[in-house]
Formats: sequence, structure tokens, C-alpha cells
Amino acid sequence: MTDMQHIATFADDALSVSVGAFSLSLTVKQIERAWDALSQFPERRARIELGALSDRLNAFAGHVAAIVAKGGTLDALAELERFTVRHVSLTRRAWSMDSRCMSWFVVGPSRFPTERNAKRQRWADAAYGAVTAHAKAAREAVERRAFPHGAPGGPIRAANPDAPALLRAEIAKRRAAHAAMKAANAAIRSAEKQGEDAMVQAVVDATGWRVDTARKCVTPAQAWMGRGFRAYVLSGELAEIKRLEGRLATIERNRERGTVETTHNTTAGALQIVENPDAARIQLFFPSKPDGVTRDLLKSEGFRWAPSEGAWQRHLNNAGRYAAKCVVSKLQREAA
Repeated sequence: MTDMQHIATFADDALSVSVGAFSLSLTVKQIERAWDALSQFPERRARIELGALSDRLNAFAGHVAAIVAKGGTLDALAELERFTVRHVSLTRRAWSMDSRCMSWFVVGPSRFPTERNAKRQRWADAAYGAVTAHAKAAREAVERRAFPHGAPGGPIRAANPDAPALLRAEIAKRRAAHAAMKAANAAIRSAEKQGEDAMVQAVVDATGWRVDTARKCVTPAQAWMGRGFRAYVLSGELAEIKRLEGRLATIERNRERGTVETTHNTTAGALQIVENPDAARIQLFFPSKPDGVTRDLLKSEGFRWAPSEGAWQRHLNNAGRYAAKCVVSKLQREAA
């Protein structure tokens, strides 16, 4: 993967891109005319744009390389080629939008088409916004494909087959941390009159922490923080443990219950509702694409369209079940 971390090179006023079956060569001279009416130095703007495009392509390549290094299952070359083709196309479209804009500093204020230029500038801004959005969305999408059940060290997804075991391990780790924080506080109180070194040693003996870790607990970076762990830190840890225990209970109940399917007659046709514990989603299937009003209703109830599933869905929990009931109730009321 090392040779694919840099798929673009910008040097001597020329950009060269090569990945898979895609290749591109652009020079500053070829694109600088796009900013003739916007900048007094269009070649500088062209140089900036080519350099920025090179940086974005290589940044995505680095992101893919990092994912592969973490053990992600991915066709790296195909992902890089797909991203590059689309991103270059969006970028060149943004440049094209810029070429229709003007600056009165360059073309002069006489008879300057202010309203028309403002409209074109909005179009150009939207085109550049699409470039930024694509880079962000592509990074998220490639990570989802590489780690369908979540990246190592990331949030535990309910759809992960190992979610219960991972949650139990996280709960156990946090309980141990909470117990260690309480033990550290008790050790500090017991040795408080004996001086700082004695308190540090007491914390080490009570928790098994390293001396430098114990010293940070006894002597915080900021005096106002006080020694040990404040009550809000301990209560916050307990709250997180309780939240994780609730997630674990919900996931286990859903899996024990299994897949549940119901069908309802609505104004949008026969609506099938599926509680899918494997995907950890409650899914709504319509016989055809719902109309605009129905789609607005679904979105207002927290459902989002999932092309890969062919369904409108949201997380499988009591709130999701209630939202599905609300959708059915409103569509049936309209039918009546």
C-alpha cells in the first residue's frame, strides 16, 4: 500500500495523477483562464487550486492506507480510483463555475452585473461545497465498508455480532477504573498528613498504578482541580456504566426476541415493518417510492432512507418502535 499513499504529484506548475485505470495531467497554464475575471494573478490561483487538489487526493490515499494498516477489509485500489474520478470531476466543475464569476476589481465597476454575478458566485460556492462534502463523505463511507461493524477502538455498534461481549468488557473496564478512583481517593485521605510522597506511595499501593500516574493524581496540573478525583468525575463514570448496561440489556432483548414482521394497510400501500436485530434497525418497507408528504413524515419521525437495505430505518429500540407506530397511525388516519 505504500506506493499508493501518494497518487498525485504537483511540481513545476503541473499536476500528475495516476491510480488504477485513471490518469490525469494538468498544468497551471491549462486552467488559469478560469480566474481571469476573478483575480489579477490568475496563475497564482490556478497554482493554489492544483496544489489543493493534489493534497486532497493524497490525504484520501493516506486515509485508505491507515484503514488497511488497521486491518480493514478493502479493495484499496478500487476505492482510490472511485474517489479520484469523482473528486476530480467535482473539482473541475467548481473551477468551471468560478470561470463564470467576476470581480469588479479586475473587470472594473462600470456596468458591473452585480445581481447576475452574485447568483453565479452562489453557484460556485455550492460547487466548492460539494467538493468538501464529497471528501468528508468518502472518508466515512470507505471506513464503513472496511469495518462494517465498527473500527477497532471505535464506538461499539449494536449490529456487531460481538457487541454483547464487547459491552461487557467495556463495563468491566469502567467498573475497575471507578473502583481504582475511589481507592485512590481513600489512599490520599489516609496519608494526607504525611506529605506528598507518602500520598503518592499510598495511591500506588492501593491501585497498582505507576508512580508518575499516582503523582498526577496527588498533584494535579492546576491547583484548583484539587487532589484525587472529584465527585462529579465518579458520578459521571457511574452514569456511563449505567448507560452501557442499558445498551447491553436492549441488545440482548432484541436478539432474544428475534426478527418481528408486521404489515399495515396505509395510504402509501401495504407497509411492512421489520424489527431486524442483526442490523439493529427497525425498517419500513413500502411497495413503491413514497410521495413527498410521506417522506417528510418519515424524516420527521427519525427514519432515513437506506439504499443498501431498500428501506426507511432507524435504530431498533423503544423510541424506534414508537416512531414506527406514529407513522402507521398517521398514514392510516389519512386513509380513513
